Amino acid sequence: MTHRVFRALALHGLRTPYKAALRSNARRINYGSLANFLAQSANILAGSPRVVGITTSDPLEAALADLALTFHGHVAVHVPPFFSTVQRAHIFEAAGIETFIGECDAAAVTEGLPRPEECPPLDGPLSLPVIGARRIIFTSGSSGTPKGVLIGEKQMAAAIAGLDKAILPNSEDTHLSLLPMAQLLEQVAGLYLPLLAGAEVCFCPEALHALFGGPMAPVMAAMSEARPTTTVLVPALLSRMVSELKSTERIAPESLRLVAVGGAMTSPALLTSAKSQGLPVCEGYGLSECCSVVALNMPERARPGTVGKVLDGVQVRIDDGEIVVSGPTVMEGYVGQSPVTGEWRTGDLGRIEDGHLIVEGRKDWLIVTPQGRNINPEWVEACLCADPCIPAAGLHLAQDGQLEIIAVVTGPVDPARIERLLAGLPHYARPVRVRFVPASHEGLLKPGGGIDRSQLPQLSAMLPYHSLSHDQKECVA
Repeated sequence: MTHRVFRALALHGLRTPYKAALRSNARRINYGSLANFLAQSANILAGSPRVVGITTSDPLEAALADLALTFHGHVAVHVPPFFSTVQRAHIFEAAGIETFIGECDAAAVTEGLPRPEECPPLDGPLSLPVIGARRIIFTSGSSGTPKGVLIGEKQMAAAIAGLDKAILPNSEDTHLSLLPMAQLLEQVAGLYLPLLAGAEVCFCPEALHALFGGPMAPVMAAMSEARPTTTVLVPALLSRMVSELKSTERIAPESLRLVAVGGAMTSPALLTSAKSQGLPVCEGYGLSECCSVVALNMPERARPGTVGKVLDGVQVRIDDGEIVVSGPTVMEGYVGQSPVTGEWRTGDLGRIEDGHLIVEGRKDWLIVTPQGRNINPEWVEACLCADPCIPAAGLHLAQDGQLEIIAVVTGPVDPARIERLLAGLPHYARPVRVRFVPASHEGLLKPGGGIDRSQLPQLSAMLPYHSLSHDQKECVA
């Protein structure tokens, strides 16, 4: 399918050479220049396949590197700029990276790609891409130790085909890319899918900072200027976007037809608030191990409380409450481990109702209280994350057997505010105390949404707490 994308890109370069393909602030790369760039990059990337790390923090440069490496049949490894030094070093070793494109904090060989704007024009059509390109996506999961998900041509082909049928991108689309290019979701839905359709991709370099609590003004300015038709968000970024629109008494651009949100559970209150501000939000569900997207709602047929219908070509069944995925999107395997054959047990709990998938949370995150209550922490956490000052939260059972929640904050938050956010929960699910941690805490926030749960016990031991006024204890007959 990336072959199909490159064939389409070659046609766009011939038929609409001056149409914008990629844009970032004042920089604009048209389809003709992009085709010239892919041909010219052969001077550097020709030869046998090798594993190449992409370490640039500039999303446009990361996209160019991804396209070039894929076109020339190499293994692309995005090194997330938000990973810690230890995590990055682990990626270098685990993936067996041979050379790098971009900045590198290790003594290694780096390669420089030509600037598309300076590449000479092609004498004829763009050649066919080299077969066999792959990518390794490192995800921290719940342990904090990055795991390398190996994605090949088959997985990319199926994911792009499924999204193409669901979203129906066209050449008039403008995709606003706000998630890091290191995330597989943005590579598939925010780069390859728009280019397949001949659409334009607009990058906002400042979005990475906003994702971790930085100012939203550049993101809102980019949205206003680009007037996008599609974008992909995580709940924390959606919450902050809604807050910005409300505080400035504005609504989202009327050009938007789809705002896909995923990566973590999104509260119904946030979804309702987003729609009132003109954001056509639709929940989706996926994981890197299944090439990112498994199911997606669409505005014209969205079912509240679900993540939509399973993508065409993907199969899902429920086994003892667990979501099990099969089909061509299932990864080749984890780097350094045995290949995956057949279906993939996601570890997520869920059910299917009237053809729509409902995700209930992670199986191994389920909390069983001393009173025998089963509580999915994401349900409780989503209530806090509807607040734009709380990009993430982590509920856990403390050593004294009581529920407590750790709120990741971008500014001062009063405990009474926490109580109000949790007021709609049943009595047994409400934590008895809250601890606050700044969003700047290294490695705590996940760009795909959520919190690194491996840090919760340590944070609980070191942070002061604030008691919440409701009494969480209950009698059991």
